[in-house]
Amino acid sequence: MWTIETRLRHMFANPISGVMRLNNADNTLNAARCLIAAGFKSVEVTMTTPDALNLVKTLAAEAPADVLVGAGTAMSAADARAAIEAGAQFVVSAICETDIVRPCREAGVVCIPAGMTPTEIVHAWRVGAHVVKIFPAAIIGGPNFVRAIRGPLPDIPLWVSGMVPAKDVQEYLRAGANLVGLTNELFPANLIQAKDWPALTEHMKDVLRVAERS
Repeated sequence: MWTIETRLRHMFANPISGVMRLNNADNTLNAARCLIAAGFKSVEVTMTTPDALNLVKTLAAEAPADVLVGAGTAMSAADARAAIEAGAQFVVSAICETDIVRPCREAGVVCIPAGMTPTEIVHAWRVGAHVVKIFPAAIIGGPNFVRAIRGPLPDIPLWVSGMVPAKDVQEYLRAGANLVGLTNELFPANLIQAKDWPALTEHMKDVLRVAERS
């Protein structure tokens, strides 16, 4: 089992995560497999996804050793515990839900609550978050917001997510983000509806290439 430090190093070395928020469990499972085949090293199943915990359990069991499977949109300590029991290696929230910190730390799982203001970001960090997610990043100022935050808060690891386009990933990283979550453009509705998983994998490879070179 990896330590938290090892997981964090791995995530920071592979900073682009695929975040799944689909409305069908079977499509989510297949899309997650496409993400892994496309080269993503961390995959997040949001808890709003139907049958999310079983999806986390399945993916955690079958993912290659260098792929981290996490659970997102955790809204409580109970959500965090359920995700950890299912095999999640990192737990993410869309809000400043610091109740997820203790169960994550007790289990050796990376904890990533969110913050939208400097106060929320510092609060989450002080109570034990390993990383703080800026959400929704694109809406509240994009890379310029991250750059501004980095002035007074240079040392808190930050994940940015929320309508972040692949073409802006490197600008976010240059601005001071440590991790970036991609969502919408990874999952074209026409390919999902057609269940064209080979085409979806190729599309995801293209998105990842743009994100790595932007």
